[in-house]
Amino acid sequence: MAVPMGWRGLLRVVDFQALLSAQPVVAAALDKAQRASGTLAPEVKTLREGYRLLAKVLWTRRASIQRVHDLAWLDHTVVSVGTRLGRTWTGEDGVRAIDAAERTTTAPVFLELFPREGSIWIEIPVQAFAGISPNVKFELGVSGPVRVGLVPDGKLKALYDATGTAKFDAPPTAVSVLGELEELAAAARRASSPSVALVFAASSFEERAAE
Repeated sequence: MAVPMGWRGLLRVVDFQALLSAQPVVAAALDKAQRASGTLAPEVKTLREGYRLLAKVLWTRRASIQRVHDLAWLDHTVVSVGTRLGRTWTGEDGVRAIDAAERTTTAPVFLELFPREGSIWIEIPVQAFAGISPNVKFELGVSGPVRVGLVPDGKLKALYDATGTAKFDAPPTAVSVLGELEELAAAARRASSPSVALVFAASSFEERAAE
């Protein structure tokens, strides 16, 4: 029997320098989870995939839409859990909240954070190894059930200003999202690092297997 699709979204300040240098953190979490739950546990599988994801991105210096999505969630749930600001939404209420915020402004920077179709590639400086190009290419946009946007350091002020302006005429359903977005943009700006960006990562998924 068909199972209704779920939805989850994440808005998070991500330091890609710290994230892509975090293989030891993920490895330690993986070892702990294996000892506690065994090698076949779902949590162990997820951590193992996260470790491999970091390795692939470091090796290729590229991250597709799906990989940027997974990197943001890996940072939120494992690498920097409890640190740096982030906000999650789930289900239909989350979809409506994000949709309401999107509709409050036509500022180009909003389309970079909340892309609606297609994809583009941007570069973020991440110095992982000496002698290797300091930039990693990230793909942003929409790919199947996955949607990813990213506003890098150089555009955070434009996002902060656009968000502040949009709040004045926003409907009640959008005000809380815009306020959180403004706070997150300010936090990312305070980090004052070219490897820090504000990331939106959302996806639809099957909530459970049918019986």
